[in-house]
Amino acid sequence: MNQRSAAPGQFLRIVFFSVSAFFIFGGWAVFANMQHGLHQKLSAGLTQGLLSLVSTAILTSAMEMVFGRLSPGVTRFMMTGVGPITTTLLLMAVAHLLTGTPEILATMLPSIVVGYAYSLSYAAGLTRRCRLITGSEIDK
Repeated sequence: MNQRSAAPGQFLRIVFFSVSAFFIFGGWAVFANMQHGLHQKLSAGLTQGLLSLVSTAILTSAMEMVFGRLSPGVTRFMMTGVGPITTTLLLMAVAHLLTGTPEILATMLPSIVVGYAYSLSYAAGLTRRCRLITGSEIDK
């Protein structure tokens, strides 16, 4: 999609959702690691919070890019809805391994569930929007 299609207030929405993700998922990570020491649970919370902030800020852009580069069809929908979020979650898991998060799956579970639900919903929205705008293809 080109710059003309960006909605007013897009930057503020990205900031709002990114900061919200930091507190929601970072807070969850602290809770998920509550039985571990203060350093480990705060490290997990900070790691997950920062990862969620950054990933929320770039995930939508990645989905828009993937959608815009592929031809209409099931492959475009699936690659848009699954590709960027899978990549993001794998990078998060590696970051947790590197920072020593004890409960990686429990820490990331909300991000996994919400991330896939959001990404598939967003891909469906792009597909619907594409059909409404041009009948078959969205601006690239």
